[in-house]
Amino acid sequence: MESKPLVSILIPAYNRPHYLRLALESAIHQTYPNIEIIICDDSTDMGVWVMMQPYLAQYPHIKYVKNDTVLFVKNWNKCYELSSGEYVNYLMDDDLFHPEKIERMMACYLEIPDVALVTSYRQLIDGSGNERSAVYATRRLYNETTVLNGIDFGNDILSEGHNVIGEPTTVLFRKKDLKEPFGILGGRQFTTLNDLATWLSLLVRGNAVYLPEPLSYFRIHFGQNQSTLGISSFADWSELTIGAREAGFLQDSDRYKAALELQLNRLAEDKVLPSFSEYVPKINEQQKKIEAIISNL
Repeated sequence: MESKPLVSILIPAYNRPHYLRLALESAIHQTYPNIEIIICDDSTDMGVWVMMQPYLAQYPHIKYVKNDTVLFVKNWNKCYELSSGEYVNYLMDDDLFHPEKIERMMACYLEIPDVALVTSYRQLIDGSGNERSAVYATRRLYNETTVLNGIDFGNDILSEGHNVIGEPTTVLFRKKDLKEPFGILGGRQFTTLNDLATWLSLLVRGNAVYLPEPLSYFRIHFGQNQSTLGISSFADWSELTIGAREAGFLQDSDRYKAALELQLNRLAEDKVLPSFSEYVPKINEQQKKIEAIISNL
């Protein structure tokens, strides 16, 4: 075991002991031999704490912390700060790992040079664990293991406006390659796109490896937290596009302009939604910001 790099599996938990148990079991039963599991509990009750006690007594490689107050995004950073692994993989408390996920992804790091992140096809599941059909962003990108240039891959994602890399559960990365805390790109903390902001910050530094097998399971259910309220939900894509240009992506002005225009169209669509009516002034402000950038290209 000592010959294998330590991998930290980070689980930010919140009020879902039933799903967390399933997620934790999928982490415990990884075939990769050298892992630690860090759980930082943001729950507003003691349900997760009670569920965790038998696991803490049985598995010394599990670290559990119950937060005194709800940290929300900062809870992700707390997991990261408590980790000791050379490599990191988040696991959302309602998602699942395939048993061979870490082993398969670590093999890519050990065998392929210049890797900044490893991702894979992720299978959608419902609240009961039944498989769901893929949507556009979760479609299988390739049918064989594929190495992708980091900048080119990032440019394609920003041009299409879809996170095809995956949610936090999907990606394994090397801790030293992340120069800013999770969810930050160019000094800006993202909320709805905190995962993609991190993937872009990694892709600046190297290539991506895509595995076609479903090595993680992304659960869609009614009880999950939906970060869809507020200006951040519709400003994140445009701000991420702007920040990505500054980071080294979209250096071709025509492609940058097209990516910004895509976000302008999305803002226009959001503005007419009744649920966003109170944010129309903020949306107008964001549109003017983008239009000013485009006019100066």
